[in-house]
Amino acid sequence: MKKTLFILAILLSSISQSYGSEKRTYTKNNSQEASVFIITDEQDSTQAAMYVDGKENARFIDEMLRDSNSKLFKLRQAIEQENCGTTSTTPKTRRIDGCGEVTITKEIRTSFGRGGWASGGAGYTFFVGFTSEGSGRFFDVSHMAVIFEDVEANTKENGEYAGSVVKTLNLEKIIKLEDQSPVK
Repeated sequence: MKKTLFILAILLSSISQSYGSEKRTYTKNNSQEASVFIITDEQDSTQAAMYVDGKENARFIDEMLRDSNSKLFKLRQAIEQENCGTTSTTPKTRRIDGCGEVTITKEIRTSFGRGGWASGGAGYTFFVGFTSEGSGRFFDVSHMAVIFEDVEANTKENGEYAGSVVKTLNLEKIIKLEDQSPVK
């Protein structure tokens, strides 16, 4: 067993070294979109799909929750108003004393695709709802949201990899969950 774990550790180490180091620069483009510029060390055998990793998803969601122009911010306020009759006072505070708070679940990758070595993308789904304050603390899901992550490798005129990848994150859609009855 120890020998198998040792071999596995060596394989994982060699895989991570083969992709080299990277430098990521995150930029918020607008209320529904962000981009990440990734400079990589590797040149040959680069696979853009390796950067479809969801690493910036939490930051992207958090920034939308603080941006008063974003659909996610407006949804948060509407859920607070519906459940508490008021909205939270600061972008960082999502809890309303004596009432509860809007809850965002962890996102899950629900789709993935790649277009050869130079592109890839994934969809991530998460749920939004309200958690009431009190001894019961019930979480009531009311909406489903999807963000999409698109990755493209930058290439030279001859089609070779140019050493960087651009990732774009978009809020694709928010869907109100109307009927929450079980499937029979």
